Amino acid sequence: MKHPLDPLSPAELTSVCDVLRTEGLIGGHRLLTMLQLEEPAKVAVRAWRPGDTLRRVARATLWDSNEHTVHIALVAVGGGVLDVQEAPGALASILALDCQRARDAVRKDERFLAALARRGILDIDSVHVEAWSFGSEVPAGIDSTRRLVWTPLWLRPEPDSNVYAHPIEGLRTIVDLDSCEVLRVEEDEDPPPIPLTPGPYRADQTHADVRLRDLAIVQKDGPSFTVDGWAVSWERWRLRVGFDQREGLVLHDVRFVDEGRERIVAYRMSIAELVIPYGDRAPGAQRKQAFDTGEFSLGNFTNSLTLGCDCLGEIVYLDVAVADALGNVQEIPQAICMHEEDHGILWKHTDQSDHVEVRRSRRFVVSSIVTVNNYEYGYFWYLYQDGSIEFEAKLTGIVLTTAGQPGAPAPSATEIEPGLLAPYHQHIFCARLDLDVDGGPNTLVEVDSEPLPPGPLNPEGSSYTTRQTVLARESAAQREVNSFTGRYWKLVNRQATGHLGGPVGYKLVPGAVTWPMALPESVIGRRAAFMYHHLWATPNRRNERYPAGEFPYQHAGGAGLPEWTAQDRPLEDTDVVLWHVFGTNHIPRSEDWPVMAVERTGFMLKPVGFFRRNPGIEVAPPGAHCH
Repeated sequence: MKHPLDPLSPAELTSVCDVLRTEGLIGGHRLLTMLQLEEPAKVAVRAWRPGDTLRRVARATLWDSNEHTVHIALVAVGGGVLDVQEAPGALASILALDCQRARDAVRKDERFLAALARRGILDIDSVHVEAWSFGSEVPAGIDSTRRLVWTPLWLRPEPDSNVYAHPIEGLRTIVDLDSCEVLRVEEDEDPPPIPLTPGPYRADQTHADVRLRDLAIVQKDGPSFTVDGWAVSWERWRLRVGFDQREGLVLHDVRFVDEGRERIVAYRMSIAELVIPYGDRAPGAQRKQAFDTGEFSLGNFTNSLTLGCDCLGEIVYLDVAVADALGNVQEIPQAICMHEEDHGILWKHTDQSDHVEVRRSRRFVVSSIVTVNNYEYGYFWYLYQDGSIEFEAKLTGIVLTTAGQPGAPAPSATEIEPGLLAPYHQHIFCARLDLDVDGGPNTLVEVDSEPLPPGPLNPEGSSYTTRQTVLARESAAQREVNSFTGRYWKLVNRQATGHLGGPVGYKLVPGAVTWPMALPESVIGRRAAFMYHHLWATPNRRNERYPAGEFPYQHAGGAGLPEWTAQDRPLEDTDVVLWHVFGTNHIPRSEDWPVMAVERTGFMLKPVGFFRRNPGIEVAPPGAHCH
């Protein structure tokens, strides 16, 4: 018996694709760009019990490359097509098939081959071509309704070379994804030379010999968590793990068992968008503004994880599956990793009699890793024994590179080898957090610490208090981090009181955040306008899933959060969704080359008045193995 939120299985995906093919909705010039579970309404999921029948429905996003139209088809799993609707003006996200066709077209284009020859490159097999989404600023003379990519280039001197060490600057193409036509070959005058310093990072190239003694994680009785399909129980936590072709890793129905009662913390949590604005000024650089989630469908790039390297310990894996443009189902084994980690001490106190109480902290980890061209992104969700939840993004891989004149000033890039530049850029994430604190409804409150005014309440000048502001409407809930006041935001349930009579809640504690360097009126500023606030809040609507809108490909901007929140809907005592924007401003270092050590960013969710006392007090003392 499947749970309503279980990801679509390979058999279900195959069944749906067969229906789409039979109905003539995919095949030939009709492509499947995404196939997702159409999640049922929250009220239906809450009411569902094992043994109940709840129809499973798939949501297929379809692209007709002849008509240049997007349609959304709803298909009953094991049944037929329920509905087909056009999405006017939308362009489909980029597909692996698109990228391959674009690369093939470029490699055969005589103008492109001639441009390479002028640079002394005669072997097309030594050229690495990537197909990148285009943004929305289409050059004059090209129809802006065409679905386009542009192609940055690198040289591969040897079959096992790090191609990113050898960018071919000043040459790029524009390709129509649907006609596979190379519309334009752009060639700059007086391009910089191709950097030739290798960038080896593979073990057989670096002969790395710094070693430590083995570190073995042994749980002789097995792990402390149990997995039943997609349902997981660990310590006092209960949750469902999910997967989506667009967002990747998802957590559903997160609960904590408090004094024998399961209490709801979150209904659905995901990273709904990741955009990477680049800040360099080279010709064509304004197009470097990829929406890795919305334009590339991040889940497609999920790695199959390796025991002992990606995850360490007693591991349980979950496999996932995705459908490609032609309706072929591809399984990704070991796509999601679950394990436990020791995390230092949970709490400790030594009293006046020198009696010591200490507890080790263990955390439960759910993770996946994706590779999008040069970059890797690890998505890690941590559950803690004190009732806290943490999300951490781990950024690694290889920095994107361009070429310049060796030693010449580069105001928006770092020279990491002679003539090899790593442009400044940002990684901006947007988490969609559908928290249901104690089952809801919830109200959003902003909390700032501030000194009390001088006078009777603060005679010595050292007293301070908190200012709590209810963010009652969407316009009031567009907020920024304030480290000076220790600002955080909490969702409270005013219908569920704690043991002292106050509302129970969970607070969002920002971690590393950044501010967009792109101006709001820039192309990327308009397209990713959600990045200009660290917090947004909306009433929960099933069709409001993505902060830059459902179809960001070549969209001019304004969709998503700016459009929805313009309604200024009320937020008090309702089903509130938080949208948290965070990320990194990456000014590359020489130490980021040839492969980048992990950079971290994320946030925490912590109980505030939710429990009667510290849940960690119930954790038993450590065993004899502590020494």
